[in-house]
Amino acid sequence: MTTEVVKKSMAIGMLALCFGMCITPCISGTSKQQLTISDGHPNLLGGIPPEEEWSKTFGGPDKDDAAYDVQQTTDGGFIVAGYAKSFGIALWNPWLIKTDSDGIMEWNKTYDYYSLPSVSGRIWSVEQTMDGGYILGCTFFNATLLNSGEARQVHTMNQGFISSTVLIKTNAQGNEEWNRTYPGLNYSWCYCVRQTSDGGYIATGGGNASTEGSPNLYLLKTHQDGTLQWLKTFGTSDMDEEGHMVQEIAESGYIVTGMSDCNYVSAWGKIWLLKTDASGTVVWDKKYEGTNGQTRVGLENYGNSVQQTRDSGYIIAGAMNYLGCLLKTDANGNETWRKTPFLTDATFFGYAAKQTTDGGYIATGNGLVKTDSSGNEAWNITLPTPFTGTQQTNDGGYIIAGSTTGYYNGDVWLIKFGPEPETPKLSFTVTGGLGVHVKIKNNGTANATGVTWQVHVEGGILHRLNQTVNGTIDVAAGETKTMKTNMFFGLGAIQVTVMVGDETKIVEGTQVLLLSLLK
Repeated sequence: MTTEVVKKSMAIGMLALCFGMCITPCISGTSKQQLTISDGHPNLLGGIPPEEEWSKTFGGPDKDDAAYDVQQTTDGGFIVAGYAKSFGIALWNPWLIKTDSDGIMEWNKTYDYYSLPSVSGRIWSVEQTMDGGYILGCTFFNATLLNSGEARQVHTMNQGFISSTVLIKTNAQGNEEWNRTYPGLNYSWCYCVRQTSDGGYIATGGGNASTEGSPNLYLLKTHQDGTLQWLKTFGTSDMDEEGHMVQEIAESGYIVTGMSDCNYVSAWGKIWLLKTDASGTVVWDKKYEGTNGQTRVGLENYGNSVQQTRDSGYIIAGAMNYLGCLLKTDANGNETWRKTPFLTDATFFGYAAKQTTDGGYIATGNGLVKTDSSGNEAWNITLPTPFTGTQQTNDGGYIIAGSTTGYYNGDVWLIKFGPEPETPKLSFTVTGGLGVHVKIKNNGTANATGVTWQVHVEGGILHRLNQTVNGTIDVAAGETKTMKTNMFFGLGAIQVTVMVGDETKIVEGTQVLLLSLLK
């Protein structure tokens, strides 16, 4: 085992620095845990889940190691961030793992705070920077004042422990170049950091300058060397607020999601979405909550991730009424739709969501879920433990990161899925005339063969019309075909029921002798 220690002086005098510790690649393994796979509507939506390409675990025996974030790197590999109890000098140690495109470990580093074994830490967020290095969003805290049997994040600050936001910049090999703490965030935690277009960094989390009062959501902007550019805090003195993710947006500002209105007694949070300008001044903010009243103790509503979508709106993953939630807004934060409970599964909390190349969304929680652009499930792969990090990869597949046991005495778990299989994606319209015309279009990437269809017409005066026509049809990818029935004879109101594959449409109309007039 090789240890490298770098010590630097900190701007406010209370800090020191972090060092990286290399661990041998023998901690990499292959997971044998089972995946449960289900598809939505393969005949019409193309909802066939992708296949697993590989699965890797990283960690030591009988210790708690876990990942919070993962990103694909420019060389096609992956960078994974979280914490390790198996390695390092403290109880929990910030852990950074670099793999190749097949999930084989290339190197890993742990970092510490002032070489103090009593101060633990975690990396909640990682991003590859413009120079090929990495920026780490870390929280360090005094583990000696916590229950050492629990790996829990502490939100209440007036308990006499140290909790500090630390940004760490590394080179391409994970060796630390600098680290920073910030006046005004002496008692804080960092959940997300991202590089900005000017080469600096934007970070968010929760905290304040002292242990007195409730923590606020903060937005921190730095220069390229990590020195403070500006710091903004948002919230009230009697409620807890915190930011969970921030992103620079196309119109030169920032979008932040997190939690507001929580006192851990009578109020248990709302999903909070804030848009700011480039200087951190709020342009607008929105809060979202469920329709049910408080039913039990626990964080009820909060946003975990946010991303600007191609229509200039936003997609949020989080929890609502204690259930996983996927929420879409327009460009002004007005809710467009919400999906909760997500997957009709109370255990599926939404940890991350991103828009995919086809305009749909991918979300992680206790597995991986793919939806269409309206949030309707296409397929899901359910896992026994939560996964907090996800990204669509350059090959159209997906990478997810989490823990083998749900963040208690488990290992870092990294799974790569391939691209979705080529599938048909059918839609159809129904029109009248001399008979009923069904136009079937295949917008998918594969030919549809043997698609079943059926047309049933009933009604007319004295209900004399009651006829059914059915068959099968092949529709090539990108092709449109029209099925046409024979003419019907009758008079009066009719109802036409058309089924193509798994989808059914009912159309009302009027039969005028041989002419079917449909609405």
